[in-house]
This record gives sequence, C-alpha cells and structure tokens, in this order.
Amino acid sequence: MPFVVQDTAKPLGQIRDSKTVSAQNPGESIISAVLDLQKLAVTRDSWIKSLECLYLATEVEDAEPTGKRQRLANGESAASYYTPDLLRRTHLDPVNDDDRGRDYVAVSYTWETSDEEEQQESCRSFGGYFIESRKTGEPAQPSNIRDVVWERVLRYAEHVNCDTIWIDRECVDQDNTKEKEAAIQNMHLVYSLSRRPVALLTHVIQAAEELSLLVGLLSGDLKEEKEAAALELLDEITSDLWWQRAWTFQEDYRASTRMTLLIPHTTNLEHRKQTARDHFNRPLLGNLVGEICIKSTDFRRCATEFCLRHREKRPETAPICNRILATAGKYNVLLRDNHPSAAYPSVSRSMTPTIIADIGRRGILAESDRLAIAANCCGYNVRLDTTALNKHGSSLSLSMLALCLLNGEIIENHPRPRRGTLKDSIFTYLSKQFLRSFRPPIDEGLTFIKSCRFVDPVLTPSGTRTRGHLWRLGKVIRPRPLKHKKYCTLSPLSMLATDLKYKRYGKSYEDLAAQLLWWVSESPAASRVGRHYHHRHGSSAQLRPWGWDTWMTHEVETALLEGKPLRLASLVDPANSREYEPYSAIFVGEDVDDWGDEKGDDDDDDDADVPPTYVFRSIRLAKEQSPRFGDITKHVSLEVEVEWPKRDRKPEGDKDAPIHIAEGGEGEETEDTPELGLPKLYIKRWLGGLCFRGSRNTSQQPVLFPWPAELLATSNKNPD
Repeated sequence: MPFVVQDTAKPLGQIRDSKTVSAQNPGESIISAVLDLQKLAVTRDSWIKSLECLYLATEVEDAEPTGKRQRLANGESAASYYTPDLLRRTHLDPVNDDDRGRDYVAVSYTWETSDEEEQQESCRSFGGYFIESRKTGEPAQPSNIRDVVWERVLRYAEHVNCDTIWIDRECVDQDNTKEKEAAIQNMHLVYSLSRRPVALLTHVIQAAEELSLLVGLLSGDLKEEKEAAALELLDEITSDLWWQRAWTFQEDYRASTRMTLLIPHTTNLEHRKQTARDHFNRPLLGNLVGEICIKSTDFRRCATEFCLRHREKRPETAPICNRILATAGKYNVLLRDNHPSAAYPSVSRSMTPTIIADIGRRGILAESDRLAIAANCCGYNVRLDTTALNKHGSSLSLSMLALCLLNGEIIENHPRPRRGTLKDSIFTYLSKQFLRSFRPPIDEGLTFIKSCRFVDPVLTPSGTRTRGHLWRLGKVIRPRPLKHKKYCTLSPLSMLATDLKYKRYGKSYEDLAAQLLWWVSESPAASRVGRHYHHRHGSSAQLRPWGWDTWMTHEVETALLEGKPLRLASLVDPANSREYEPYSAIFVGEDVDDWGDEKGDDDDDDDADVPPTYVFRSIRLAKEQSPRFGDITKHVSLEVEVEWPKRDRKPEGDKDAPIHIAEGGEGEETEDTPELGLPKLYIKRWLGGLCFRGSRNTSQQPVLFPWPAELLATSNKNPD
C-alpha cells in the first residue's frame, strides 16, 4: 500500500515534475495538483464530548484486579510477590463541564524508551499496572505503558491533588481504526482543555552545578563565565527524545501556558532544589520529590532569550544555539521585529510557517499524521482525508500547501517583488511567501495574526475566491499628535469628529463625523481612551467586549495620539465599481511619511495618472465561544491593487454610466468559470482601520486573489 510521500526537503519544482505528481497531473502546475487535493477536503468532527480517562483504584475497591497472573507483551509474566495496581476507566465532558470535566492530568510522553531510560533496567519494566477492560466482565490487562511512566504520572497527580489521568495509549482504543483517526484529528483539544497537562522528560539532572545553572537561566541571574556551561546544559536537555517528536510538539504547543515539564534529578539534589526561590520567594523548581517542575513556556522563553543573546555575542556558538532554538524556541520571542524605535516588541509575520517547519523536522511514524498535527496546532477546521492521501501516495509538501490555502492563509500574490520560487522547499517557500506586513494592534500579536485569514476560501484555477467589502481610499489627513489634557473629557475619536465637521481638513465631512460620534457613544467597541477619561471623571461607563472593533478603535486613537496619517475611504458598490458612498471608513498609515506621494491632501479629486487603491475587508466571528474548541474568528484588512473584470455595453464618453459585466452578472460566478467576472486583488500590505458602514448593512462581494506566478508555471514554462 502506498503512503504519503515525505518530500519536504525537495524543491517544489522537482516535486511538481516528479513521477508521483506528474502521473496524476501530467504537464500541469502545482496549483493543478492542489486543486486535486481540494477534492479530499473534509471538516473536523467533534470527538472529545466524552473523554475516557483513568484513575487509580483503592484497596477497598480491588484487592486482586485480575484473578490470575497475566502474560506481558514482552513474553514475561507479572511478578507473583505483589499485586499490581489497577487503573479504572471513567468518562469526563471537558467541553460542557468546564469545572470537573477539565480537571485531569493530560500526559505527554514518548512511547519508545529514551537513551537515558535504556541504560536503567528499572525504566524498561512493564506489568506493575493493570488497566480495566472496556468490556464488562473481562479481566484487567497489563498496561502497555512502562511502569516508570505510571510511577511519575501518579506521583505528579497526587502532588497536584488530581486523581484523573488521560494518557493516549490507554485512553484511545488502539484497535478501533475509526476512533483512532478521530482522536488524531482532535488530539489538540485533550491538551488545550486540560487544567494539568504534564510532560515527562528523561534527561536526569545529576550534579549540583547543573542545578545551579538551571536556576541561573530561569532567574536571569547567570554569570558570564557560566554561559558556556549553561549552553551545554540546554543542549543536553533539549536533546531529550521528548523534544524530537512531532506529537509531543503538538501537545506542548496546544497545552500552552499550562504545560509543566518534569525533569528528573538525583536524590542528593532534593534539598538544594527545594531552597531555590524566584524573586517572589516562590519555589523556582517546584517541590515534587525527585522532579524539577518548570512551566514549559518559562523554560522556552529563558532558553530562547539566552541563545539569541549568546549567539550574537559569540557567533561561533551559532550551530548549538540554532539547534536549541529550532527545538525549544519561543515563538513570540523568535518572531519579534527588531525595530529600535518601537515602544514595545512587535511582530509582523505569521507563525504558521515556523509551526509547519517545526512539525516537519520532528520524528513521526506516519507521515500523513503531520497534516493532522499541523491542522490541530494552527486551528484549521478544514482537513485532508489522510486515508485517501495515503491511498494515492500524495506529496506531503503539496498536501501541506493545500491545507494552508484551504484554511485561508494569506500568501503574497503581487508580481513585485517576488519572494518564493520553485527552487525552494515547502518550508522555505511558505516562510518567504506568507504575508509579512501584519500590524497587530495588541501586545498578543501572534494571537491576532493567527486569525488573519480569508473567510470561506474556495480554491480555483486562477486564485483564491472569497467574499468581503472593498473600500476606495481617498482623502489623506495628517493630524498633529494629540496630547492628553488634564481637564479634557473628549476621547481622541471625538476630537477627530469635531475637526472633520468644522473643516479642519479642508472640507466638512459631517456624515463621517456623525458616525464617529455615534461610535464613541453607542458602539459595543467603546473607546479605551474614552473609558479612561470617563472613569477618571466618575462616569459609570460600562466595559465593552474586547475584539476586532475595539482593536481597530484603539489603532485609530493611537494614530491620533502619535500623529500618524489617516486615510478616509468610501465603500465600493458591489454592482458598480464606479459608484462610491460618502466617506465612512478611516485607515491608519504605518508612519508619519506614509502616503507622502499621494495627491489630494487639500481636495478629493482623483489623480488621473495614479490608479486608485483599495482596502479589502472581511470578518467572520468564531462559531464557538472559545478558540480552544477549534473554531477561530477570521479577519482580513488588506490594502490592494484591483484589476477590474472586462465589461461590455459601456456607453462611450460616459464614465458615470452603469457598467455591465460581460458574463456572470454583477460579479456572480458561472458554473463553468466560477472566477469569471470577479475583481482580481493584488496584496500591497496589511492596513488596519475603522469601517462604520458596509460590514453589516451591505452585501459582501466575491473577489479573487490570483495565484503567484510560480504556482501556475508548468514544467515547460518555469519562471525560475
């Protein structure tokens, strides 16, 4: 039986021309292959409504769990001089019962023994723990999990006062193919919903010096002469088998800030470990006997910051530093933009390419499982049928590309400049081609960017088809930086509305001013700065939801405080691209020099020599209350160049006359050519702002984001 082909190290052009792809799409482009993969798209089913877990039976419940000695998987029999412990089954509902339903220890470990465990006979034993059968009346069976894993897990569970445990090898029926596949597609929920996820590392801390180095790294108090030894220790810890597996990567990533790492240590270090304290006099390494307990996020953040500093200071250590960063890097540190003038660290690129590359370089048994892991980590609802992919021997690289595109990931498509080429591997191509101009209006930049995806995308031979609103950019205004005045009760938006109404910027924009004032007083996205003013003056202004509208409000207000240029915009009529409403949107420039070459600061007349630019906006709220359950809000706000479709029956000499689309009627698609008649959008950059009309009252129009040229190239016509 064929399987998904591991080809992620190969150039995309070579994959396109390979027998695997060309046999199914002879002489065709990469997009042709991706469109074939789109036929295998499926939506994820919810598997976790009833989660099977285990708990340790008491002596009163069971004195002898099996009635007779059992033959173990390795052929040996269980020792007869003691009674094995019994773990019974129970079920939780972590989705609907957010109290007891999520109070379980989700265990992250490796099925195979590590090199450290292989050297210790006690770590290779089985048979000390039996598992209750799923079938009533049948005897318990010896666990397929190493005794040392159970011992460490049960010790931790007792330490955190939680008696319920989830562990994949025993809590998913490994003989039920359907249940196993459903579990694979939903495994991330087990760890993201657990209150007590724990990871079992096997590298043993044996020396007091190693413990001191770990304390210095975590506390930020590491002396320079100890840095070389600290780097060596980090390299040893991150060489643990747990860091090398794709499944454990997913478990750590989805558990987020709740994941605790357990690192074993020798008994002689117990007292020294217990006395290690942080700046708030809390145990720095935990107080579980025999284990160092560290939050995974804290360890990865400290390791990442240390390696970045050390690599810059000592370039010769780059290979070791890079290896640690690739294994245990913290994304919100690694992906920071290096802008010295920035008030706080910011990010402008998605972490999706890094996630996919990290999954791709880790070990796994079934290559097709990488697709499920990538979808679980990235919050993708659309999946690919891995059974069908394996049957067809599909390319892993093209399957990953299809997975990203089917879930609305934004890739650069403007002809200038070109970034990715067919000489790149899939990981390099995604890294180059993903949009890199995001401007998150919040500190949690990566979380914001994760939602920056097309809504309900459909892949066509010409590009990605989606729906949204188009806004035509017009008047540029350059306000002076606002200053907080001691006795001022107006928010920045209220001040802007006043200036717009009373001709501060050349004309009176009463309609836009009125919408701004309504927004400040009535919109669910009340001004953060306005709330500050009202709260200071004793008003009982109600706190409003924190979401897209609030973020954009804050972005405009911040621009006013900093003196950034703003651009007014009009909603484009979906039925007639030459018809515009009055200004009803405000977009924010990147810096004070933005739009410096644009005409119209003093008037709104079109410049015949400069084609108009537009902003494409589309928003869809998550269907579920929490992104932990899988669905996420999607939002897009892109400055674009528009290539309007060919039209006929336009009266000569009358540019304002209604324009009729040649085929498809008002942007609607025909069955044979679904992308015919749609405006083609080419991305310039991300552009945030406030829109007061259109998102709710005007129907969305279909648009097309054409593919980058290299994805359409065939073997006979390669742009490289």
